[in-house]
Amino acid sequence: MKKILIFSGSNSSQSINTKLAGYIQSQVAAEKISGIDLRDYPLPIYAHDIEVGEGVPENAQKLKAVFDAHDAFIITLPEHNTSLSAFFKNTIDWLSRVEMGFFADKPILLFGTSPGPGGARNVLAHAEKVLSGYLRGKVIGTLGLPKFHKSVEKNDDNSIAVMDEGFNEGMKALLEKLETAMTES
Repeated sequence: MKKILIFSGSNSSQSINTKLAGYIQSQVAAEKISGIDLRDYPLPIYAHDIEVGEGVPENAQKLKAVFDAHDAFIITLPEHNTSLSAFFKNTIDWLSRVEMGFFADKPILLFGTSPGPGGARNVLAHAEKVLSGYLRGKVIGTLGLPKFHKSVEKNDDNSIAVMDEGFNEGMKALLEKLETAMTES
């Protein structure tokens, strides 16, 4: 069975994008998806001097092995000043030092949320360009959830339920598209 890897590009313990990843993961059959926390793979800020002096960090190599074990990706991205978070950018910079095209033409869905009305649209557009280039990601869809705090209900276990029907319909359509893309690859 083909497997999906889901994770957030945030390093915040209170990340609304991590909560969104948990919600999306709950909408997919458990045997088809696994989630990771990128914070479990700490990496130094990328520097050529570190790479030359110490080599590629072991956590980058471990993370690459996790990526290799999956057939598709769902990534939720915070928007920092209309772009990728430094944390996520650093992670993909190190992964590219293990192997430049580490996404290996596998399908990717990008989601994002923000407290404001933009719904992370700038980071989603930027990430699509970044991941689709040298990194060889095959971004097959993006979807943002605006006004996070007004669009969700918090559950007792600190998880969320998205109440925005437009988002839920779009998410379901993209998950079906991902399933189709996985069977075709």
